[in-house]
Amino acid sequence: MTGFILFQNAVLRVIRHLDEALAVSGLIWIGILIVQILAFGSVDMEGLTSGDPEAVSGSGLWLILLSNVVMAVGSCWIAVEWHLYALEGKRPTSAFPSWSGSRIWGYLILSIVIGLLIGLSVGVLGGVLVGLFGNVLVQALGGLFVVVLIALPAVFVFFRVSPTLPAVALGQKISFVQAWQATKQHSAVIFQAVILSIALFIVIQLMGSLFGGGLLGLLYELLAGWFLLMVNVSLLSSIYELAMRGELHD
Repeated sequence: MTGFILFQNAVLRVIRHLDEALAVSGLIWIGILIVQILAFGSVDMEGLTSGDPEAVSGSGLWLILLSNVVMAVGSCWIAVEWHLYALEGKRPTSAFPSWSGSRIWGYLILSIVIGLLIGLSVGVLGGVLVGLFGNVLVQALGGLFVVVLIALPAVFVFFRVSPTLPAVALGQKISFVQAWQATKQHSAVIFQAVILSIALFIVIQLMGSLFGGGLLGLLYELLAGWFLLMVNVSLLSSIYELAMRGELHD
């Protein structure tokens, strides 16, 4: 088993089961897209980019906040449904995915907790490194500093404890310690998959610069965001299978 095989399994699961992926996420993502367009349509994007404090009106600010909440809840809704399909073969039974409130809210809350814990750890690590080496290290490495010393360890830790998330979708309970122990023997494989995941994100972000910051750029970001979401949720499912079940499925 290699990280490439693990990552490939996640990508191919989306591609091979595209009908199910669209059935699970399509209408939810369209709803997110509509809210995003309405929110950013009420904002002077050029003024916002230039730092103009008047670029966002009061209603526009609330719409942006609402769009972020819709994005977070909608993404967790999609994640729960896709985990159920990937890990238990539960196909969508209607045009609109069922609402599993307790699992979706549990998934969202756990995601926030993991994000806060990792963010705190990364902040402490970054502070220690800057304190030890000063701004010279940051200036010398630039973006590489962020990717190698911050993003890579953060994403690695996230994936090491990630079996807790599919477990919530399946109605199970796995502690961070249990997840960390279960993924310990697969650390090298997960680390390789993390590198590929970050590489995919960077490539998609670079491609986004070709579409600019207008409506076309927003549509690209939403479509690219959908693909990244589905691949990463698939990767969480694959890690869960490998760590908790000892095997991978297509």
